[in-house]
Amino acid sequence: RKAVDKSIMTSIIDSGLRTQDSGLRTQDSGLRANYAQIKFEEFDHERLDEIYDVVKLYSDMQRNERYFLNGMIRYLKPAKILEVGVSHGGGSAIILNAIRDLPSRLISVDYCEKYYGGGTDKLSGYIVDEKFSHLKDKWTIYRGGDISRFIERVGGDIDLLVLDTAHIHPWETLNFLCVLPFMKIGSWVILHDVSLPYCNHREEDLACRYLYGHVVSDVKIMPAPEENYIPYFSNIGAFHVVDDTVKYVGNLFESLLCPWAALPGVLDERVYSFFQPILQEDLDDIRKVIGKYYPEYAEFLEHAIEFQKGIAKHKVDYYHNWRSVWRRNFPWTFKAAKFVKGLPGETKKALRKKFPVQYKKLRRIKRRLMRQEDTE
Repeated sequence: RKAVDKSIMTSIIDSGLRTQDSGLRTQDSGLRANYAQIKFEEFDHERLDEIYDVVKLYSDMQRNERYFLNGMIRYLKPAKILEVGVSHGGGSAIILNAIRDLPSRLISVDYCEKYYGGGTDKLSGYIVDEKFSHLKDKWTIYRGGDISRFIERVGGDIDLLVLDTAHIHPWETLNFLCVLPFMKIGSWVILHDVSLPYCNHREEDLACRYLYGHVVSDVKIMPAPEENYIPYFSNIGAFHVVDDTVKYVGNLFESLLCPWAALPGVLDERVYSFFQPILQEDLDDIRKVIGKYYPEYAEFLEHAIEFQKGIAKHKVDYYHNWRSVWRRNFPWTFKAAKFVKGLPGETKKALRKKFPVQYKKLRRIKRRLMRQEDTE
């Protein structure tokens, strides 16, 4: 079966490349190239080799993804780069190293003031200050808000957008919509974590896949998949911003009808404790940008928000309903499950390994109650 699956996926990928290659040639910076056939992960890789051993400790990307980012910048030579989503600053360091001999500039924006992973008081992007301070003359960073809050300060004529934010729909789509009016036709977007939902326990991280699938472009490219990581697909991709990207931007607004993961004042943190909520202040900043640059879609955005609130409220009500039935009919299993849920992750793994029968029993009762609620 594995061989059959691999054959099917290879044919899908190959047919996608053939579609992009069927007479399609794009022009960018005076160069005519079939971008779908360029191995950016191999282009000028020596530049990244110089800092690789240091930056790999702080980059959330895999090896091929880091070299893909480096290669695209070295090949395209973008003058103005916007990075949205900074984390440690590993990606920022790769970009700054790639442009150190180019007349380019990097502007970075991170939603968090401090590194989002916790466990430290260091600011987002701290690794640039600590390990690559000699590259900071080409860097500007804004912290503490969504890109919609800073985009007018960033300004126009963006040649390359590197987008790597929350991964929970609709974050990446809204991020891109807010940046698109400030991008040049012929610019590029590099999107990280495109294939994250194919990983175990990351099935909800669909935002990048939604954006990559819904956006209209003449060229979409990915490097070779990383061995022993995500089967079949790379976790990073890029697409070309062309006239049709703007013309058919309605596709992206339509994708806002796909289920959202979090909304202010609606979703219960006990139901979706691991999601990054969209706060009311974020929505207000996004509304300003959409209203100014997409006035024809401003009303659609409001309808989408109200629709998502209704769907979210239904989910929360359903969750509390079956929890009440569980607590009432099987009090001891409810207390046990609640106790286990509050334990650290490693402790839960150890208990699951030591008491597999009991864990399966808890799951069976939970599923039975959910089926019972669906029937009622």
